[in-house]
Parts: sequence; structure tokens; C-alpha cells
Amino acid sequence: MKTKAFHAFEQKLIYFADDLDLIDVVRTGIIANELTDKRSNHALRHVDVKKHKSLARRQNRDGTRVLLINHLRSTLYAAYIKDVYEEVTHYLRTILKRAAENGFSAGRIIGEHSTKLDAKVILAAGTWEAVVKVIADGVFQALEAEQSTLNLFEKISKKLALNVDEAKIQKALPYLEVRHFLVHTDGRLANDFMKKYPHIKHKNGVVQLDYAFIKKFQTSVTALIAAFDDKVVSKNILAYICLQP
Repeated sequence: MKTKAFHAFEQKLIYFADDLDLIDVVRTGIIANELTDKRSNHALRHVDVKKHKSLARRQNRDGTRVLLINHLRSTLYAAYIKDVYEEVTHYLRTILKRAAENGFSAGRIIGEHSTKLDAKVILAAGTWEAVVKVIADGVFQALEAEQSTLNLFEKISKKLALNVDEAKIQKALPYLEVRHFLVHTDGRLANDFMKKYPHIKHKNGVVQLDYAFIKKFQTSVTALIAAFDDKVVSKNILAYICLQP
């Protein structure tokens, strides 16, 4: 048994994984010169000068092709990390909201993150479910405002009395925090981060996004969300309608 929220998370990651596999296949083909035309001046076969004006300026050299495909791969990997992070937060927000809808302790859910609601907002919501959504969203936004990935996981775990294994949180944490550097510093890591997580490879302070990194990111983050979901299901926090086999 799993939550529908986790099922949705898994499905999104499957589509994302297709992108990862595709770029690996394309990169293998390009490096093997399967998209090279030795009679052409262009770096790749099928380049249309009128259509591909930027790519047309690239010369027919192995080094150029490696540079092009590696840049594309890094761009895709960065997008993947950002997208998965968004799916992670969407999952956490959803279980918080569904728990509140199912009558889970309001005191635990709100906790230190008290929120004030305008009467107009409450009336405009129209239904109790909509009011709960507004409150849960407010609590979650307060958590996000703390700008701490660690706090986000630990406090959601505490609010819902999940007691998720801290080791799983710590294992996924550095991979998720890389997203912050990709968004705000173009991948340049902070000194304290590099000292704390020496296993995260970098070149001159910029995180190296390669296949090995992405696989570790994928494995650790999926395991963490699965651990959250196992606890949510085993503790009967959500209504049965929110679950599926």
C-alpha cells in the first residue's frame, strides 16, 4: 500500500528517468561519431544552416562534439535536480494537507508555525476542505521560508509524528541542497558545504553533474520519500481514499 501522492511522485520520476536515459543514448551516439558527417564542415550531421544558425558555427571536430553534448547533459541534469526537488516539496505539501483533512492533530500540524487568516479568505474558501488547504499551505510556506532543506524534512516528520529515519534524511540532504546552488549561484558550492560533504565532486568549486551523481541523487531521494510514505501509511495518517495498492 502507498499513498496516491507517492504514486504520483513515482510516475513523474519515471518520465524524468526517460530524459536521463535519452541524453545518455544520444551522448554515446555522438561520441561514437554516429552523428558525424566527415564531408561536412559542421560538428553534427543534419545541421541546417538556415535553421540552426548557432550550431552551424561549430566546426567538425571531436572536441567540439564532446563540448556540445556535455553542456547539454549538464543542463538536463541541472533541470532534473530542480524538477525532482519540486516534486519532493509537492509530495510533502500534499501529505500535510491530506493529514489535516483527515483530522490529524491541528496542534501538531500548526505547531510553531501559527498563521492568521483573514475572514474574507475563510469565507471565500467556501468549503472546509478549501479552508484546510489554505491553512496547510500557510504552514508549508512558513516551513519553506526557513530556507532549510533539513528543517523542512525534520519538521514535517515531527509535525506528523512520523519518526522518519534520520540517516535517510542525512543521506539525501546534500544531493537536494545542490539544487539551491544551481538556482542561486549557478552551481558554485559554498566552502562550508564542500567541507561538510567532501564526497560531492566539484571542479574549482562548481558542482560536477555527471551520471554517477545523478544516480546517487535519484536513489537517495527516492528512498527518503519512500520512507516518509511508509510511515504515513503505517500510521494511518491519511484517509483510505488517499491510498492505493
